[in-house]
Amino acid sequence: MYTDYNANDKKVKDYEKYERMIKTINKRFKTYGYERIKTPTFEPYDLYAEVKSSINRKEMIKVIDCEGDVLVLRPDVTIPITKQLADDYMTLPHELKYYYVQDVFRQSQVDDENVESTQAGIEYFCENSPEAEAEVIALACHTLKDLGFQNITIEIGHAGFVQSLIEKANFTDRTLTQLKKLIQSKNIVELEPFLRTLKIEESLIQSFTKIPMLYGDPVQVSERAREITQTEKMDETLDYLLEVYEILALYGLEQLVVMDLGLINHMDYYSDMIFQGFVEDFGRPVLMGGRYNRLANEFGAELPAIGFACTVESLLEASKAELPIRRTPVDVSIQYDQQNLQTSIAFTNELRERNYTVISSKLEEQLTNPRQVIYQVELTENKYKFFYKDKSHTFDSFKQLLKLISEIKGGI
Repeated sequence: MYTDYNANDKKVKDYEKYERMIKTINKRFKTYGYERIKTPTFEPYDLYAEVKSSINRKEMIKVIDCEGDVLVLRPDVTIPITKQLADDYMTLPHELKYYYVQDVFRQSQVDDENVESTQAGIEYFCENSPEAEAEVIALACHTLKDLGFQNITIEIGHAGFVQSLIEKANFTDRTLTQLKKLIQSKNIVELEPFLRTLKIEESLIQSFTKIPMLYGDPVQVSERAREITQTEKMDETLDYLLEVYEILALYGLEQLVVMDLGLINHMDYYSDMIFQGFVEDFGRPVLMGGRYNRLANEFGAELPAIGFACTVESLLEASKAELPIRRTPVDVSIQYDQQNLQTSIAFTNELRERNYTVISSKLEEQLTNPRQVIYQVELTENKYKFFYKDKSHTFDSFKQLLKLISEIKGGI
């Protein structure tokens, strides 16, 4: 009896699901206006060894080239992308959006973890703004939804919140590492006794011991966090996180978001907002990200950015659903004034769900973008305008916008 190998071999089925998952991720990233980028598989060891905020050097896989120079198999993607841009730009020329799907190589301390894994992620080079942070988190949520996950939780935090307290005490490298481990693991049983072995103020001890419990509804957590803030910067951090949360509510994603002020990411180059994504019945994050404004300083440039990455193998392990197939998207650019932020988000959400590539920005902050845009939309207090080639139209609703696009596509 003839047997269809593709239909019965688990490895083949798993790889086909892996390929469909990558295809789905690619298409979702493109709908937010990201372009694919690639970095070398082998990089100079010095690229990672000389960067202060890098990965653990013990995890790097080193090789010697024919000239005796030490190389490493790519252990990270964010650092080489930032280095490439820093070689070309001293400052940000305009907003840049890149995505990647590449293998990374690390020697894990866990026996059953593979040395090689496929990492998919985005890097959004832009200035700090709640709108940019919210858009990146929205992309993370929409990516997980596209992959079939239903019960998604996004934890948001800020590297500067705990850091503001740390700066008020004198920790050694060893005690600081131990403190971060206890906070990250929410080990409140051992945290207070540990702090009392150190020479720090009682008010700081009380603040540190409460941080692991600052988890849950963003509004409620921020209210409780105000009780332990000791600097103006900590209050500003809470205000910023709440503003991001309010914009995520405009995306309709507020039910997926919780605040975790004890969130400490293992990648030291994150400087401001950090976040991680969880799905049901999977005990570790499937997605991690944050803002890294100072990483490019290591290469002599000023290139603020925010991004996230997920390991495809973890997504496969966590996924139980078949992946949807989506058609090729079309580019749309939306510029809006502040009064039309909510309308802009509503329009971009609807267009992206119809598989159009959409880039949005404030009118007054509009930077030169080198990419070709097919359709342009302006949302202002006085009127909505639609532009295609040398023609323009006014419209009053999203339904009319779709009609304009459909008429043009029908005539092409």
